[in-house]
Amino acid sequence: MTFIIQKPKQGQAQLVEDHFTVVQAENPIPEAGSILVALPIWQANKTQLSARAQQGELGVWLSPDCNPEELAGDLHTLKLIAFYFPVFKFGQGYSGAVLLRTRFGFTGEIRAFGDIWRDQLFYLARCGFTQFKLKPGKSLEDALEGFNDFTTPYQTSADELPTIFKLRHGT
Repeated sequence: MTFIIQKPKQGQAQLVEDHFTVVQAENPIPEAGSILVALPIWQANKTQLSARAQQGELGVWLSPDCNPEELAGDLHTLKLIAFYFPVFKFGQGYSGAVLLRTRFGFTGEIRAFGDIWRDQLFYLARCGFTQFKLKPGKSLEDALEGFNDFTTPYQTSADELPTIFKLRHGT
């Protein structure tokens, strides 16, 4: 059994069981269970996978070279979109999540997975991420504290939290 961190837009982060299996392009698509498929797999098998998507058993993940705009027509079907971070320094997922939330109005779950560290969690949540699967070997309990590293943001973002400047000036 594996766990992820779930952080709703409003509320405390908590550990929840991860029901999704990540499917790579070279692997067959499992017949049953919740799956997280790469964007090219979704695009090639959309008709067959749509029923699973409607039941909440399917999510789509994007690698750094994928454009989230390619999912714009499918957002009504999908309840989970994930961004893969192959290494700590890749940041395309941040802007991808903001794009899904602000331009396309996606209200489902957005997951970050791969080389995810505690230091990133506060900022990922600000960009619209709601689920986090940390790099293996990292403490999930310690990572939960990462959401408390900062109390008030300086800049606006997809989470629409009031910034320090707005709070100071009462606007």
